[in-house]
Amino acid sequence: MKKTIFFILAMSFAFLSSCWDARELSEIGIVVVTGFDLDDDGLERVTVLSVQPFGRAATQGTTPTTWFGTASGKSAFEAMRNLRQTATRTLVWMHNKIILIGEEKAKKGIGNISDLLGRNREFRYDTTVFVTKGRAEELMQIPSNLEQSLFQELLGLIENTKLWSGAFALEMKDFEHNAFSMEHGGYVIGNMSSYETLKLPFSINRQEHLKLYNKDELYSVAYIGGGAVIDRNKLAGWLSDDEIQGYLLIGNKLKRSIVYYEDQNGLEYNVTLDILQSNTKISFPDASVNNLKAKISTKISAAIAEIDGAIEDLDPVFIKELEKKIKQKFISNMALTMDLAQNRFHTDFVEFHKELSAYHPAIWKQVKNDWRDIFPEIDVKYDVDLKIKQLGLLTRTISKLRK
Repeated sequence: MKKTIFFILAMSFAFLSSCWDARELSEIGIVVVTGFDLDDDGLERVTVLSVQPFGRAATQGTTPTTWFGTASGKSAFEAMRNLRQTATRTLVWMHNKIILIGEEKAKKGIGNISDLLGRNREFRYDTTVFVTKGRAEELMQIPSNLEQSLFQELLGLIENTKLWSGAFALEMKDFEHNAFSMEHGGYVIGNMSSYETLKLPFSINRQEHLKLYNKDELYSVAYIGGGAVIDRNKLAGWLSDDEIQGYLLIGNKLKRSIVYYEDQNGLEYNVTLDILQSNTKISFPDASVNNLKAKISTKISAAIAEIDGAIEDLDPVFIKELEKKIKQKFISNMALTMDLAQNRFHTDFVEFHKELSAYHPAIWKQVKNDWRDIFPEIDVKYDVDLKIKQLGLLTRTISKLRK
């Protein structure tokens, strides 16, 4: 009986799956940032930052843990494969978090990139896509200041876009969706770039300062701000920090923001509002094929964050008057963005076509083939409902001393 049981167990072990094809941590390189450029010969260039995990923490020591690799090819995919010429580990993209597209590559066209990312199973839809002024390769070579790697610092920048309206982060799932609807209008990708400064981007003690600081050395600092307008799969132009705020407001993508109001009526006060919540809807009232008029309706909840000047009393009458004045700033901001879309770029990157096709499909069916000609002629009205719901902990202002 025992021999029979042993024989059965032995035979069952032969059919169990094993880990014969598994890769050890010390054999793989986990790509976390991927950049796409054109090289000096016009070939596709791919650059990666790859985290090199160690099988045992004790073997790590002071060895660098992030590998920088770059290669060129006739296609972006070939360039990715050519990275193997210098990579000492098997590169995997399942944990890639950031895609960077260089300016020259964006000007030539990014259709092949959206195609590659959409077909490759290793890229996840929560990856964030950016266009950079200059080369992605150069941005990815900036040394980190405080974190262990540049990748960690870039993740921190992306997280902070949720709290600042001058920046925008586009996820890959939206990047792919926009690429497929390119026929009717453009879209916006956030800008991640760098600037140079003589000032140290970190704080050190005086002794270290005297040893390390070189007055003639320029330090590169990465930042996120503004955005890039993409039309027909090519870079059409750039949006500033203020212009991207109008885009986010129109597209109902604004999460947190501030607005600064300077009184022009001789009362000598300035007010800064903290935008807590906003909700925007685009509609086409009484829409017909021959009469397309758009209305942008926005509801905003705000809190007073700072007052500089002499305001006698924060009574309800003053608050109502302040709401009327500040809402004009939002209208002006959105009108500026619409002017850029209709008259400068001549492309519907504010996504009017998506709203029209969703709520007026019969009309959209008749106008979609001529939408690029129709969109710049659409008359747009604005309706802003601003409510200041919080005054902060102070119930009065600290007035200026009058001369």
